[in-house]
Order: sequence, then structure tokens, then C-alpha cells
Amino acid sequence: MNFKYYNTNKLIIFILVLSVFYNYVSKYIESIIIKHKILNEAYSYFGVFSTIALITSTIIFIDLIGWRFKIFSWLINIPNLNGRYTGEVVSSYQSSGVPVKKVCVMEIKQTASKLHIFTYFADINTNLNTSSSFSVIEQIIPEENNTFSIFYIFSNETAPLFNLNNHVGTAKLKYYKDILTLEGEYYNQRNNNGTIKIQFSQKKLLGRLV
Repeated sequence: MNFKYYNTNKLIIFILVLSVFYNYVSKYIESIIIKHKILNEAYSYFGVFSTIALITSTIIFIDLIGWRFKIFSWLINIPNLNGRYTGEVVSSYQSSGVPVKKVCVMEIKQTASKLHIFTYFADINTNLNTSSSFSVIEQIIPEENNTFSIFYIFSNETAPLFNLNNHVGTAKLKYYKDILTLEGEYYNQRNNNGTIKIQFSQKKLLGRLV
């Protein structure tokens, strides 16, 4: 777990406060457990109510779930991008002198410390899957106008039916929270670039194009 999206100063203070509170809670629970032989023997092996265990459990809860709620926005303030987005990509690559358009489906899996982006592309006429990509490095950056930019490096794999080379590339998307839209551009090592515009469609991830 990394804490790059956390407010470091507030996180340190929060942990110190938790240590004081949980130290009291831990001692209180131990005073009850010690009166029961079976519970006392089990606790000596696991120590699930120790101060460190309680702090660790709280941080894990915040990282996996709690960060999504406003009550923790003072500690970590990044958008919840989890879900499936649909739209299109327009490439600088041309077919018969016309920029190629493709269906674009993006699925994002996110915690407070991790972000993974999976993207699927399809022919806009046949909806046949042409390639897919996954992010290898990701970064969320807050902007001054209350939006967020998402930068990532991706690895693209071509579908078996298409005679294209696998490649890597970079992308920059801006997230508009009020309309749940991601919009931006990409570049790849095949010297192509293009634009991406997708909108949130559902929370459930499918792990595939359709």
C-alpha cells in the first residue's frame, strides 16, 4: 500500500490520534478477555485487538472502502473512478483518407492507493474487438479548476484476427465529475495519436468488451 494520494500531515496526525484511542480500547478489551481462559489463550496467539492491529485494520478499511465517502475527504481527496465507461476513440491513423473511429470501453478498478485501467477497442461498424490495453503506471493529479487529470502508460495487445503489432503508449484524460466523463488524448509508439471521450455507464466491471 502506498500513500501518495493521502494528505501526509493529516495522515500522521490521524494515526497518532488512533494510537491513543485504540490503546485505550485495546486495554479495555483485554481486561474482558483475560477473564475467560479460552478467549485469553486464543488472543495470546492472534492479538487481533492490539493497538497496531486495530490501526492497521482501520487504514486498510479506509484504503479499500472508506475513502469513497465524504467523511474521509479531509484525508484523501481523489475522485471515485470505479466503473465501466463507454464512448469512442478517434485516431490519427487514416483509412481511405478518413481518421479511424473505434468503440472504446474502459474499466477502472481503484482503491485509495491503487488505480488500474483496462481498455477495449472495437470496430465502430461491426463492434468486433480489435485490441485491448492495460495500464502499467498511473497517476491522478488534481487541477485548480476542481477537475482531475489522469496520466497513465499502457500496453496494448492486438486481437488475434488483426494483423497489427502490440505496442505501448501514454494517455492523459481529464475527469469531469459533474457529468461523469473522461476526455483526453493518447500517443503510442507506432507514431499514432488520437482523442478519447467516454462516459460512465455502470459500476459493474465485466472484464471484456461486451
